[in-house]
Amino acid sequence: MLSERADDWQKEWTMAMVIRTKDEIPDDAYRTMVLTLMDKQAGREVATAEVFGQCVLHAPTVEDKIRITRFQAEELKHFQLIGRLMRDLGVDMDAYVQNRQKAGARFTGDEADMQIRDWIDATMFNFVIDRAATFQLGEYTKGSYLPLADANRIILKEEEGHKSFGEVCLEEMCRDPATRAEIQRRFAKWFVASMRIFGRAGTPGNAYCLRVGLKTRDSGDVAAAYLDSIRPVMAACGLRFPARAELPLDLPPQVDLDVPVGVVS
Repeated sequence: MLSERADDWQKEWTMAMVIRTKDEIPDDAYRTMVLTLMDKQAGREVATAEVFGQCVLHAPTVEDKIRITRFQAEELKHFQLIGRLMRDLGVDMDAYVQNRQKAGARFTGDEADMQIRDWIDATMFNFVIDRAATFQLGEYTKGSYLPLADANRIILKEEEGHKSFGEVCLEEMCRDPATRAEIQRRFAKWFVASMRIFGRAGTPGNAYCLRVGLKTRDSGDVAAAYLDSIRPVMAACGLRFPARAELPLDLPPQVDLDVPVGVVS
């Protein structure tokens, strides 16, 4: 009974915890975690903009080039938005950008992973990476640090257009059997990159974020929801997820890699 009361108190405390400004941050642990989340997001915004720069080279029409260039500009605006929050917490953002440039501004830790060779790569990057990012950022919109939550509400409005464009392009490409087979062959690479966005499930960091309300779900649950969102598209395109044994990832048990058999239009 005492343990149940303690659990109830913890839930009530988490629900009531709303940090409206940097001056309300309760302790160093909370501040460090907020900066950690911002750092990961800011780095991805910059790197995604740089990858979109590669995508422009392979866009098949001028209209596609314009659209991708707009996506690139939006990602850099998103970085500026998060950067302002980081600067408010004492980060030297000029030095931050310079240090990332020295490191190659890599998305997954290996610059070669994010090379865009053609429009197939560009479409798959747009489809899986942008959609995974929206699910991750969606968690922050419900978080207890309101400056970060408010910033991500703005960001997600623009990200919706990114992921829908990738979906439309993928469905169009998969109408051709040879192109669909090539997309399937490359899918594992892009799938792995998208799953890394969520980080490892069940970590102490996840537990802390849940406890203080910075997240509402563990990373494994967010990743599972992401896969549920793309499963119908995969089925419609005649694609499948890679088997667990084929992936250099430790996937949480709630991640379902089954795809129902669809009819390719």
